[in-house]
Amino acid sequence: MERDIIKLKADLLCLGARVEKETAKLLEAEYPRFFDKGFIHAVNVHTTEANINISVAEEFSSGSPYLIVKRGEEYRITGKGWDEPITFYENLPHTGTVLDDLARLHSPTCINIWPSTTCCYDTPELKCRFCSLKADAEKPMDTTELSDALRILLAKVPKEYILNFSGGTYRDPDWMVRYWIDLARKIRAFSDVSITVEFAPPSDLGLLREMKEAGVNVAIMNLEIADPVLRKEICPGKSHISYAHYHEAFREAVKVFGWGMVSSVLIGGIQPKEDIMKECALMASEGVFPTVMPFRPMDDCVYYGLERCKPEELLEMAEHLGGLLHKYQLDYRKQPGCTECGGCSLENDCYRRRGQKAEKP
Repeated sequence: MERDIIKLKADLLCLGARVEKETAKLLEAEYPRFFDKGFIHAVNVHTTEANINISVAEEFSSGSPYLIVKRGEEYRITGKGWDEPITFYENLPHTGTVLDDLARLHSPTCINIWPSTTCCYDTPELKCRFCSLKADAEKPMDTTELSDALRILLAKVPKEYILNFSGGTYRDPDWMVRYWIDLARKIRAFSDVSITVEFAPPSDLGLLREMKEAGVNVAIMNLEIADPVLRKEICPGKSHISYAHYHEAFREAVKVFGWGMVSSVLIGGIQPKEDIMKECALMASEGVFPTVMPFRPMDDCVYYGLERCKPEELLEMAEHLGGLLHKYQLDYRKQPGCTECGGCSLENDCYRRRGQKAEKP
């Protein structure tokens, strides 16, 4: 078998993995929230060559050809000729705060936090059809409570750790951006930690500069669906933010945060790959780092039961994107947070492989 870890990663992103019964007991004891459902709770693992986000608790994962097992002291992923050692990211230090349930390592240094599970688009009529977010609070976490908890956590972790924030859009995009501004200012009162925020473009683009001045380092605004007509079908609420406004926000954000310090997610498998590749080229030419994540039919999304993104199609789009990243000098290692983590997509791996080939004499 030709060893291509990127093909394995494509399979795992799209197909998920099962967990051997006895191994499941060990993992639950070591990582109590290992089998939580939803995209934000999917398991992040590391191999010798890749960081991979794997769904293990969703119904679609039960049919995966891949199995996580423990042999001796080592966890391994097996299936389709593979028998690869994997490691799970450690539990973060105990703080005695809300962060003990909320914050998770998604890579060796990226702490991911969702302080808002309440979204203005989370209604039967408006909900994004691929979204599995479930509200567990009426409003976002108080910024003072969160920043106080972060002060404790950051004192316990290595200096190189960074913060990546995301979550539902409470009330409206402008309100949510002001929330992030307030939170960033409070964090900056005690820390110079790198801060990445995922958010919907505000109507007032002047808020982007306020975000930067408050201390946010990286801006992520996820378009998700490229075609405006298809966006209305798949994202009936969020599509009220027009395609044109997204690109206006992209261009302004690049001016504010810098070339390659803005990114946006597109979702593969529920829209034509040609649309995605065309959109990636446009974003990259504007200084925006495009990320292509595969659609996974989570149990709690409207599109539950829909066919998953095909691994070979995801790989084709990522190879195309890897070339664009080199062309427009968009290096994932310069954008801390979700983009540098790269566990949910393949473009970083393809970019790295292209670079390795170019270095060979």
